[in-house]
This record gives sequence, C-alpha cells and structure tokens, in this order.
Amino acid sequence: MMIRTHKSHTIRKRIGRIFLPILFPRHCPVCGDLLPYGDKVCATCYRKLPFVRPPRCLKCGKPVLDASEEYCYDCKVFPKSFHGGCSLLLYNQLTQPAMVDYKYHNRRVLTDFYTEELLDRYLPFFRIWRPEAVIPVPVHEAKKKQRGYNQAELLSGSIADLLGIRHYPDLLVRRINTLPQKQFTPQARLNNLQKAFVIHPSFRDMAKKPARVLLVDDIYTTGATMEACTRVLHRFGIRQVYICTVCIGVSRE
Repeated sequence: MMIRTHKSHTIRKRIGRIFLPILFPRHCPVCGDLLPYGDKVCATCYRKLPFVRPPRCLKCGKPVLDASEEYCYDCKVFPKSFHGGCSLLLYNQLTQPAMVDYKYHNRRVLTDFYTEELLDRYLPFFRIWRPEAVIPVPVHEAKKKQRGYNQAELLSGSIADLLGIRHYPDLLVRRINTLPQKQFTPQARLNNLQKAFVIHPSFRDMAKKPARVLLVDDIYTTGATMEACTRVLHRFGIRQVYICTVCIGVSRE
C-alpha cells in the first residue's frame, strides 16, 4: 500500500511538472521570460538581484556606507520608535517593475519567493527578536476593494505560517485614505499619516496582547508609514515592534 501510494504521488508530480507550466505559465518578474516549473525567478536575474547586504542600519535595515555607522542618515535625522528592521532587496530600477506588478497587477504568486528568501536570509534575526505575532500594514478599504487584496497582508500571512506564529491581519486599520506619500518630504509624510491608522475596535479589549510583533509591508522608503503604525501599536500596549519589508530605499547620505 505504501509503495502504491508513493508511486501514485510520483506520477502526480510528474504530470504536474508537464501540464502546470502549460496551464499556469510563470514568467520571471524581472525579465519576463517563461520559467521552468517550480522556479520563481530565472537564474540569470536572481544573480543580478540587489539583495540588501551588511553593513546595515541597526534600526531600519538600510545599507550603510561603513560598518562603524550604527544608523543610517534617515534614522539619525528622524529617530524611529520601532526596535529593528530587515529588508530583502534594494528598491531600484531592477526591482521596481516586479513590485508594481505585485502591488497593483495581482502578481500574488511572488509572495512565496519573497517570504522564502526573507526567512532564508533573516531567520537568525527573527529568532533573536522572538515576535509573537505578525501584523501587516493595512491599506484603506477603498484601495483593497479596488485591488482585491492587500499585498502586505499576503506577505505577513505567509511569514506567520513559516514562523509558526499568530497572524493578525485586521488588528491595524487604515481609516484615512491619505494622499500619495511620494509628493511629501520625510517629516510631511509622517504628518500626513498621524491619524491614518487605528486599532480595530474588535481588538481594543484584547485580554492578552503580544509583547513583540513583526510589522510587515512591501516597500520602505523614509519609514513614515512604519513609524506611524508603530506609535499606534505602542499606545495599544505592544512593547516591541520590529519591521520587515521586501524592498527598501537607500539612505540619503
């Protein structure tokens, strides 16, 4: 019986390898080439991806010029309330098209690649931080209805599953549909978000709140969104907030 089951499983896998690429073809998010079954990025593009490498800012995770620099320019000029952070890739001309597709064009299939790479590179960080729950940065209800999903929620749910910890996709709510952040200076971005986020009413009487959480978003630039969310979580009673993103901008120094 076990041998028959193993054989049938092997046959199903072989059939999947043959027909799935035909029925559901995957394309490399960087160059657009058709991918072999099971691959998420072509080998050539993978070698070109600008993974964030040390030395990094101890606060947000941005690359810094020298290992003697504890914090990047942005975190020194605009101190952050979260306790630490990590990011997978630099946000530049190579990674931007894939992030646009992921955020606006329903490329949810990229979730597995992003989260698996994050855990492969930052699992030691997560073990040190010991988050008890994962929370996504919320989008406004109107934007979620328009897109059909929140990309940060896809990421946070996958990370929570891989880490085996709780996921609170609805704990934070974006009650104000703010103006696009890219038109503002760093301080103006934070001011624009001051009252945008609140705790969902169903969580306000939460008996046992997690002491440490991982706050997840797709892109980190100035950190205004993460800072605004962190302040709300601190007021709620969560002591330590760590952040995790797929892409991050470079420091302005």
